[in-house]
Amino acid sequence: MTHVQGDPEQMEAFMKMEVEGPIHMLNLLRYKEDGGRDSYAKYSANTIPLLEKRGGKVLYRARARATVIGGEAWDDVFIVEYPSKQAFIDMVASEEYQQGVHLRHEALEDSRLVCMQAG
Repeated sequence: MTHVQGDPEQMEAFMKMEVEGPIHMLNLLRYKEDGGRDSYAKYSANTIPLLEKRGGKVLYRARARATVIGGEAWDDVFIVEYPSKQAFIDMVASEEYQQGVHLRHEALEDSRLVCMQAG
């Protein structure tokens, strides 16, 4: 099973989750073979300014080399920091983000997005 768009039940649970302080989002990405990486670059060009406008930043980005445990293979791994859960929600709900999110859907074969918090 692949996951590119969010599941409404998972998003609802995330919205109800009580979180204070910064969060980190782990992004695992597998691109479509024909132009997926290029489409994701366009998505990033649209999204990074929106992220930064809300005080967020990309902390880590790397190409995935090998899966050592598990059966899934990924192309890229990102960790993105948001100053708060609300900053993430505000970004993805914004009109500017919604205008470019189709590029993410066009780019990805599969993905995971995991909210993390230190502590």
